[in-house]
Amino acid sequence: MKFTSLKQTLRKQIDNVYLISGEDRFLQDKSISLIKQFAVENFVDMNESIYNDENINVQQMIEEAQTLPFMSKYRFILMRDCFNKLPEADKRMIIDYIKSPVKTTVFVFANDEKNDFLKKVEQYAVEIDCSFLDMNTLNAIVPAMIKEQGKQITTNALSKLIEYCACDLGRIENEIVKLSSYCADEIIKPEDIENNVAKTIDYETYLLANAICEKNTENALTIYKHIMQQKGSTQYVLGILGNFLRRYFYLHATKNDKSLCLQNFKINDSTYQMFLKRSANLKKVELMNSIEKVLEADYSIKAGLQTEDNALYNLIIYLTTKL
Repeated sequence: MKFTSLKQTLRKQIDNVYLISGEDRFLQDKSISLIKQFAVENFVDMNESIYNDENINVQQMIEEAQTLPFMSKYRFILMRDCFNKLPEADKRMIIDYIKSPVKTTVFVFANDEKNDFLKKVEQYAVEIDCSFLDMNTLNAIVPAMIKEQGKQITTNALSKLIEYCACDLGRIENEIVKLSSYCADEIIKPEDIENNVAKTIDYETYLLANAICEKNTENALTIYKHIMQQKGSTQYVLGILGNFLRRYFYLHATKNDKSLCLQNFKINDSTYQMFLKRSANLKKVELMNSIEKVLEADYSIKAGLQTEDNALYNLIIYLTTKL
């Protein structure tokens, strides 16, 4: 189930076990809040238990899950970000419980990614996908968030805001609050986004990849310097660049098989269209050579053959002239 369907579904019924996963922590928080809101009508403090890495006690947690709620229809149990170091005995205890959960308890598992244990949990849970929302959904949601702050936003400014925040709704919300304070006009314009919203390093690296594909050496080097000024990691930038190039190569190798790319890249349609457009003028052999150059730059840094700055500078020169 997508996050956007959760509220409507909860109005009809509440299930006993939920698994929330996805990289958007804002959507995770909203999902947890919504489930708790629908499950616990009274005495929240007495009907809520939250477990994480700092206080995990599986035996106690199961006992609480089996306890009747106090003057409420449901008891609410949240287990979050504590799944990597669980003993096998604790995992078995949890799986045994959720196979036949107490009908008066709502048990929620929340984590950014699914590990092997959570893949077992998903067999018995209602899944809520909290991956970053696609551009079309954000284009519908974000203007309403801005309106709550007494502002409006132009179409171009909206696109910039979403791109600068890399589709992270939590970050978008924080930037909206900031923009509502800094912008004197009622309507937020593109220049307001450019002057007040910091680009994520992910987005800047995306711009770097675009500059490289456009063979614009000067622009690519300017963007790289700005990334480093934001304390970006050279290794991280190398990883992102390599990822872009591999995806472009994969598009050629699969003859632009859209369904296969969407499945393997785990991206939405609009991002696929962006990759398709950027890869149109790139050649398969050049892409293979470029991927090798990224690996060589990574090795030369780790082996002490080049400094990080020199290695990435030389790589950018190569990519913008040879790709």
